[in-house]
Amino acid sequence: MPRRGLIAIIVLVAVAAAACGGGSPQGAPPQGGTATATRDIAEGNPKLTSTILVRFDRAVTLASRQVPLASHFELLIPQASADDIKTVLVLVKDADFVKGSTREVTLQVDRLVPAGTKVVVQKDAFRKDATGTIEIEVESDLDVIGALLASKALAVGDPAVVDPVQAPDLKPEDRDAAAQRAALVAHLAARGTDVASTKRAIDRFDSMGAEIVQSAKARAALAALTGTFAEPAIDSLLTANNCTAKPAAQVVFQVPPDAPKLFARVTYTQDGRRVVSLNPSIEGERIEMLMPILLHEAIHCDRVGGRFEEVAATAIDSFFYVNLLAVFPELATSGTPLAREFNVDAIALINSGRKIPESLGILRSPGVTRVLPGTNAAFGSFADLVAAAYPSIDFNESPQEPLAQAYVAALAGAVGMSVASAFNLVYLDELIGRAASPELVQRAIIALNLRPES
Repeated sequence: MPRRGLIAIIVLVAVAAAACGGGSPQGAPPQGGTATATRDIAEGNPKLTSTILVRFDRAVTLASRQVPLASHFELLIPQASADDIKTVLVLVKDADFVKGSTREVTLQVDRLVPAGTKVVVQKDAFRKDATGTIEIEVESDLDVIGALLASKALAVGDPAVVDPVQAPDLKPEDRDAAAQRAALVAHLAARGTDVASTKRAIDRFDSMGAEIVQSAKARAALAALTGTFAEPAIDSLLTANNCTAKPAAQVVFQVPPDAPKLFARVTYTQDGRRVVSLNPSIEGERIEMLMPILLHEAIHCDRVGGRFEEVAATAIDSFFYVNLLAVFPELATSGTPLAREFNVDAIALINSGRKIPESLGILRSPGVTRVLPGTNAAFGSFADLVAAAYPSIDFNESPQEPLAQAYVAALAGAVGMSVASAFNLVYLDELIGRAASPELVQRAIIALNLRPES
């Protein structure tokens, strides 16, 4: 074949390939593309920085290599505040082409990037005489609220949430069995408890002997745990299904021995049975406020309790309280010392979380230095706050408690996690974070009237 004929064929093939989408004229700006933001991870935990992968709709070349690639990109990021959502302009820290690609660019950003963010690219980055910009919407696993919760602490917007008024007065109905049975039925209905669990709870209340649980209100609060992850607490206290191999001797409203300021305490009889003392100052509380107390105290079965056990037990009862707030938001503003205690712990739980900082947790979140902003408490995490409340305990480790493990197993099964020690705070931090849905967290934030730290 003549040489000129071969060249002509090659040219025709190249033109045909271009017409079929095989390439773009050199210097032609892209028309669009896709962008995906991912949180940066260090040692298995999320950071407060992001990487965005931009994939243009065609191969591109830069008009000039003299200008840093990052200078051609800007971000329009939606940002939530206490009152609204506004868009802020954010510069890109660094940018580079993915190795071996002429279509993909990675952008490094010194903040979390939520869905709805737009990557703005100058067209003259690809052809000097081009004008205008290209906007590409970013996909992300974080929404605007999630990005806020993962990067900032929330402070109390209403002092009533943490300023107690007084202990509730004791009323005749607080000791009336019929009134407390009605309170139990109303509680179960408000929770949307299924028919089988409702019947089981009422049957438990009706059959629960006063020889162990003397107070009708305490019996109602204990029975109300039916249908929750803390249901095993009922058998732990009322049967021999616990580490003592004996039912509790008493669950009673009395001043906790040797600790009159505590809300509750577990002690032991001479034959090794547990006594759960509930401070008389909380007898006038609603049954919802007694439920976390009972599920917490029931955890303590053996006579050895380290700091990790107290942190874990308090984290579990605080998580339970947050679930109650989602159904009974008025608990947050009931103005009692017990409400203040639970509210403070719930705020610390919301402002903590190493593994899932936008959810609940117990270890320090990357964007938080104080879990109780606006106060003089300098604790950096829920775990720090709780551990400081037990200065007399000078050791961390203690034997596993079967009931705590039962709670963990129920929560882990619900979220598809494997079961590990309840007193492994790294594990518990992630478990609570996964067990708390975004809706649950947001309802608790509303109930507690929390606002982004200024």
